[in-house]
Amino acid sequence: MSGEWDAGVPYLAIYVVFQLILQTWDTFLDTRQLQKNKEKEPPAEIKDLVPLERFQKSQVYQVDKGVFSMITGFIQLFWNFFEVIVLWPILWNMAKDLVGENEIIRSIMWQLLVSFVGYPLSIPIGLYSDFVIEARHGFNKKTMKLFWKDLAKSCCLSIVVTALLIPIVISVIRWGGDHFYLYIWVVCQVLIFVMMFIYPTFIMPLFNKFEPLHNEELRQRIEELAGSLNYPLQKLFQMDGSERSSHSNAFLFGFWKNKRIVLFDTLLQVQVNLSKKAGEPLGFDFEKTDKGLKLKLPSSLDKSSAAGRWNEKHSGRIDELKEEEVVVAFKKASVQEKDGDKLLEEVQRLKEDSAEGDVVLMLDREPYTTDEILAILCHEIGHWHHGHVAKMLVFSSIHIFVIFRMYAFVMNSAPLISSFGFSPADTGIMVSLNIFMLMLTPLETIVGFGMTLLTRMNEYQADEFAVRQQRGDELASGLRKLCVENLGDLNPDPWYAWFHHTHPALVERLQAIRANESVFCKKIK
Repeated sequence: MSGEWDAGVPYLAIYVVFQLILQTWDTFLDTRQLQKNKEKEPPAEIKDLVPLERFQKSQVYQVDKGVFSMITGFIQLFWNFFEVIVLWPILWNMAKDLVGENEIIRSIMWQLLVSFVGYPLSIPIGLYSDFVIEARHGFNKKTMKLFWKDLAKSCCLSIVVTALLIPIVISVIRWGGDHFYLYIWVVCQVLIFVMMFIYPTFIMPLFNKFEPLHNEELRQRIEELAGSLNYPLQKLFQMDGSERSSHSNAFLFGFWKNKRIVLFDTLLQVQVNLSKKAGEPLGFDFEKTDKGLKLKLPSSLDKSSAAGRWNEKHSGRIDELKEEEVVVAFKKASVQEKDGDKLLEEVQRLKEDSAEGDVVLMLDREPYTTDEILAILCHEIGHWHHGHVAKMLVFSSIHIFVIFRMYAFVMNSAPLISSFGFSPADTGIMVSLNIFMLMLTPLETIVGFGMTLLTRMNEYQADEFAVRQQRGDELASGLRKLCVENLGDLNPDPWYAWFHHTHPALVERLQAIRANESVFCKKIK
């Protein structure tokens, strides 16, 4: 353990200076990125990939997110200074007044107070992000009720996890003596594997609905793909990602021979979330046909109508409303209904001038082809084939060991603790550990950058795997759709992308796919 070797070290000043340096660096990169996102004309390599309108909408979306990120970054920087320097010591004393001097109980209370004291800042930021920025660009599907419901669940989970983990950490470190870092490292490895099972099995279903994939033909094709690649698929789900956002994704998880695949429902079916306000026109009607209800749009759609407002945001995207579109189902209050007569009744009600309400139309249109979905999943299976998750776990394991080994040198450092306003005679393990992690921010930034580089390499490798399964064309088409539909960054600044982006830019990935296809074809010949 530490002695007085660090006496006189200005820990607080070092922390503040490094935070300001990192914020300056982030601002420099953000400014470069904003300049790129304000360009009106796409670079030459993008012009043939996406329509000009889609490029420009992507640029506006990225600018909105970038400006908001810069503003909130500065706010959070100074809030963090206030929280760490002023509030942390006050909350530590408050925890003592509330629950007494027992280190474990007091530490639990302090950690919860530290978490909750940031809510007055994080909640408005979350509300603005979801209901202003994401809604402005047609992505947000959350209701205000769902936002607060998710927040309440997160609070409860935070309390449970904090109450379970802190006693373990403190007890192991106290029991472990001078070599506690070995024992706490072992405990962390066990906890990581436990959470890998608990999170997707018990925690994720608290926020999203998971059900067996409805499309039997697609299910069969995915199972055939998994079998051909020796991927031990046990369960195949679709998830109601559309309840919160129109962004699309898919992911794989599971232990050893018990692998699972999850598809967002936004990959499988096109949904249109219409919200009609009192006094505005609905903007569409239906014609009953043998296939279902056929959408009837006026030749000139009123932009002030519910349908017009939707199409203004979604023009050129998969979920744009079109004439003669067939609606196969609708949802109201999260309940799906396929009865066309009930939908007609709801539409007639909403057509009344004073009526208002929300309705979700399920269109008879596939946003992604089966082959595109299979190619995307082939890419994900490529991560498993190359052991990317296992390698990341090894890296994480080494990282955790180094952190606790370094912490052993300063755990009882009076200069470290007192520089942040705490009394060395009245402190605890969680206080010194949290302060130590603050001091590690510069090192963690470098580690994070290294992980970003490694992740980008993994993405190229997974793309190459899909190409070797002769799915390069479908993967390229699927990636292009995902990027365009999600308004992904089509024109990133090279410095910003190099430091922040875990995935290569679309153009770079497509170029790599074509190069790999060329090499693969030559090998076959």
